[in-house]
Amino acid sequence: MGLDELMAAARTFFSKGFAGVIRVEVTDRSQSFWVDGREREPLVQAGSPPGVAGGFCLWRAEGLTLERLFTNEQRRLESAFISSRLKISGDMSVMARLEVGNG
Repeated sequence: MGLDELMAAARTFFSKGFAGVIRVEVTDRSQSFWVDGREREPLVQAGSPPGVAGGFCLWRAEGLTLERLFTNEQRRLESAFISSRLKISGDMSVMARLEVGNG
C-alpha cells in the first residue's frame, strides 16, 4: 500500500474530530502525513497543517502496521500500541479524545 492509499485508509479511520493534530510517520518508508482533527471532520494531508508549532501527537510505525491499524480489525489500535509496533509520543491528550471509525 502506497502513501496515497494509506492516507485514504486513514480518512476512514479518523472519522471524527478530536481537537488535536497527529503526525503519522511510516518508519520503514521515510514517509509521513498529518491528521488535523481540530475540525468536525479530520483532514488527512501530506503537509503540516497551519498553526502547528509543536503541540501534536506523533505516531511512528512500519507501513504494514499502519495498514492493519487503519482496517476493520478489532482492538487494532490497542493491539498495535501494547505490542510496541506503534510508538506514540507528544500530546497524549489527543489519545483520550480519539474515536476511530470502522476502517
